[in-house]
Amino acid sequence: MNRITLVIVLLHLSSFCYGQSVYNFSQFSHESDPKNKATIALELLKYYNRYNLDSLNILGVDLKKSNEPIDDNYVKATYQRIFGMFDVRKGFMEEGLKLLKFSRSIFLNLGDDELICEAFNETGICYLLMNDFERAKNNFNTSIKFGKSCKSNSFSYLAKINLAQCYYENGDLTSAQFYAKKYIQQALKENKFESIANAYSFLGQIQLDQKNIEKSLIYFEQQMKNAEKSSSPYILIRAKNNLAITRFYQGKKEAALILFSEVLADRKKQGVIAYTCDAYLNLGEIYTELGEYKKGWKYIDSSLILAKNHGLISHRIEALKMKMKNDTSKHYGNEIALLRKKQTKIINKERADRNLKTSIEMEQSTQLNWPWYIYLIFTLIPFVIYFILKKDLTN
Repeated sequence: MNRITLVIVLLHLSSFCYGQSVYNFSQFSHESDPKNKATIALELLKYYNRYNLDSLNILGVDLKKSNEPIDDNYVKATYQRIFGMFDVRKGFMEEGLKLLKFSRSIFLNLGDDELICEAFNETGICYLLMNDFERAKNNFNTSIKFGKSCKSNSFSYLAKINLAQCYYENGDLTSAQFYAKKYIQQALKENKFESIANAYSFLGQIQLDQKNIEKSLIYFEQQMKNAEKSSSPYILIRAKNNLAITRFYQGKKEAALILFSEVLADRKKQGVIAYTCDAYLNLGEIYTELGEYKKGWKYIDSSLILAKNHGLISHRIEALKMKMKNDTSKHYGNEIALLRKKQTKIINKERADRNLKTSIEMEQSTQLNWPWYIYLIFTLIPFVIYFILKKDLTN
């Protein structure tokens, strides 16, 4: 069940992402004012970061293009942040960090505490993923510091759950639990049920990792209670998934199977293909754990087909790796290698699309642009030569 447990470990890193955005891409693309587009983009990036990561780059490219005529710093900082987030989540850590730092420096100069708070939280996440725990802590603490100056209280504890994760990854279990509980206390004051559910998910993960199954169940039940109070179906499904994992570790495999089946049905209704693929894989794994291999492979194949039909290369690789556990032939390994090459090619093209100038524009931009009187001189040169030659001939 290692793969299923990993789902709990990683998802809370995007705890700053709230529910469905109030904007959509159509509104963004039809907005003519670059600054307004940037404001919409800051809302959309939270949604895309959770549901459609590849759209982040498209968002950034469109925003960068709109900014070319005015070269506004706010717009520039926004698309650099978007590109940085995309790169970090695609594994280009150093490149992503440079973009995020560049964006952060502009936001610092602009003096918007909310944007600065989010910027330090984002660079903190990058350092955390790079296992640079001290720099991650410094960035999260700076985010908290700027958050305290914001009008909205939610910014004052925005980075605290990530700070808790940082301490946990660095082996400080006590500090991790302390900051997670402080996060819950602050979120409770504002009835931020989604944030509270995320924090209980993290505390449950800690207990699950420590093999304290009963304690983890208590936290996951608290996660479910708060998820039910939130308006986010995503959080509710995630809570149910965590309960399913815990039931499995309790030895209540049939109960876990029922919950995982409910999660799959919920994911289908939700309509996010990537999460539906994950739900198929979870069921595939639990059936193989129960010894029902044909059923297990059926669900794994369903995930594989769905991922293939929708171009989800990472999920295809995940499904193929699971199939390799029961089939040692080289076929799956070769397919995975080809998919990884294709994935790298696509990502490199997406990142290259940020250079907005076409080859024709580049060629035109390299042409010499002299003042008008230089061109006048060129037109007079033949006449000058004519008179000189005429004079020589006369002499």
